[in-house]
Amino acid sequence: MTSAQQALVERWRGFLGKISERLEEICAEAGPGLAAIGEMHPEDSLPIGNAITGLDHRVRQLQERIGETWDAQVEPKFSEEDILDVGLDLKADAESRLEERWSLAKASWLSALAHAARPRAEAAMAQPVACVGCGGPLAPPTRLTTVAVRCGHCGVVNQVAPPMAVTHYFGWGVQNLAEAAALPHRHAVERQRVAVDRWRRARDWAAEPLESLEEWERLERAYWVALTGERARLTGEPADEKLIESRMSSFLTYSLESNQLWVRAKGKLGG
Repeated sequence: MTSAQQALVERWRGFLGKISERLEEICAEAGPGLAAIGEMHPEDSLPIGNAITGLDHRVRQLQERIGETWDAQVEPKFSEEDILDVGLDLKADAESRLEERWSLAKASWLSALAHAARPRAEAAMAQPVACVGCGGPLAPPTRLTTVAVRCGHCGVVNQVAPPMAVTHYFGWGVQNLAEAAALPHRHAVERQRVAVDRWRRARDWAAEPLESLEEWERLERAYWVALTGERARLTGEPADEKLIESRMSSFLTYSLESNQLWVRAKGKLGG
């Protein structure tokens, strides 16, 4: 690489580094703010969701700035120096790091709020339930869903709904904890696809090998297994095998079965 090429690369790296620094500033500001919102609204996910939406917008602006700067200022110079792929790889790596860092930060904050919600849910489930007719004690079989319970004292049928703290944790909280546990698997999928694209580009866009497609399928399944497995662990219910197979069926249909090498080797349904 010539000195002019190296200087261009370093300037581009410097710009991308500034974007990374700005993301860290956003994360430093966001963490305490989200924790405070969680304390103010311990059983309501809407305020947290609204705050996350606003933060996502700020991060998208950083992503857009990378793209806009590349298109308007950087790409022509890298093309002129005949190192376009170098610049594109630096851009893609920076975008991937930004996305991973942001997704991990959100997962950490939301997981902390979800963990804090569990003791409130457990305390709510332990509270006694009284009959609406006579005030006598009821013994619902579960506090996780609405159930009909006949009072053993007066015979009134009560519709016993789960407390708000319970629905908050076992709905919003468990989902966020499960997604956080599975997130490294999603990142593994994304990294594999980037590596494959670069492998193909270096070989004049050769077809992706069957072994690579099989690895893609394995990584995708690992994500859904991790997600459903964590949900099952947190709720004490069996893992949702139907969800795994449904998601994998869609993955095969829209990702692998459009690949002729895969179809020839595996058949339409993936073997």
